[in-house]
Amino acid sequence: MSAVMVVALIIIYIMSDGARHSTFRDTLRSEAITKANLFLENRVDAETMQHIYLNNTQFINEVEVAVYTPDFKMLYHDAAEHDIVKETPEMIREICEKGEMEILVAKDYQAVGILYSPSGETEGGFIITAAAHDGNGEANMASLRWTIVIVIVIVIVFMLAVGYYLANITIRPIEHALSSQKMFVSNVSHELRTPLAAITAELDLALSRKRTPEQYQQSLTRSLDDAHRMTHLINGLLNLAKADYGAHGIAMEPLRIDELLLDAREQLLHAHPDYTINISFDEKAIEADADFSINGNEYLMNIALKNLMENNCKYSANHTSNVLIAIQTDSICITLSDTGEGMTDEEQRNIFQLFYRGNTTAQKGHGIGMALAHKIIILHKGKIEVKSKSGHGTTFCVKIPNE
Repeated sequence: MSAVMVVALIIIYIMSDGARHSTFRDTLRSEAITKANLFLENRVDAETMQHIYLNNTQFINEVEVAVYTPDFKMLYHDAAEHDIVKETPEMIREICEKGEMEILVAKDYQAVGILYSPSGETEGGFIITAAAHDGNGEANMASLRWTIVIVIVIVIVFMLAVGYYLANITIRPIEHALSSQKMFVSNVSHELRTPLAAITAELDLALSRKRTPEQYQQSLTRSLDDAHRMTHLINGLLNLAKADYGAHGIAMEPLRIDELLLDAREQLLHAHPDYTINISFDEKAIEADADFSINGNEYLMNIALKNLMENNCKYSANHTSNVLIAIQTDSICITLSDTGEGMTDEEQRNIFQLFYRGNTTAQKGHGIGMALAHKIIILHKGKIEVKSKSGHGTTFCVKIPNE
């Protein structure tokens, strides 16, 4: 952008200088013809014209005019002793041939030569040369040069500042994404390597020597448990990828939150018969015969609710989750609580971070469930908060806009 701007300003300067040069050439031509007419028509004698020229040169950039015949005979010259143009016979002949031409003269001066025929004359003519220094034009061009330089410096500094700011804004999320990707790959690799290593070690041990059927069965059972851990992890990652599609990439439809909770409860209890999940409704919602409908994706909401209930059950001694559904002005509020060990302040701050696992006892997950539940709730334009105190259980508060 800076280069384009500099080129544009240079072009403007060159065009302006060309226009100045052309305008001053016309001025020289006009002055030459005017003085020649005054002399040739005997309106003003040569001495008077020279006197006026010499007096004017002290105050203004007066045009120096000379009049010649085609055979190089000088008829008049404002200042022959100074003679800016320094006419030669060859120059006079060339002017006669071309009719009008610019003449190269000393630095800072501009000159023209014209073949001039007074009105009424069709043959012959006179050669007039005119030269002067365009002081005003040069001063204006110098002012324009400084203006362009100042504008270039200011605009480049401004562009650098804005470019640096915009580049940082652009690069920051990219750097964050790359950092998150590296951490994601590292964590996934670690999580997959652990059960794979356990399965490999278990099978190597089983094949190292003959064992009893019971020992083979124990080895296969432990390997199967590790394989289930891998399957659970991979399913979690796939669900996480689906939640990353964004609201525009998933199908939304009217859903009843009470039915979703009951379905999630049934699926969780089928997988973990030792869990207890109590679902209750706020008395005001029951009395008002409230509508528990939301707009969402059934598959993803089922995953989010199961993960939250499972978290309650997993980290409480009695494996119980108490779920309360309430209706607010513009949302449905779901409260899921347990009576477990609770969480520290650090664990509460990081619980929704991918692959984060706290330091409390019985931390057996992969650190995906809560991050996935949080992502799904946000995807449904909802909010989720965690309230916990070490030794006093944990409560998740989910608010989802009702339909």
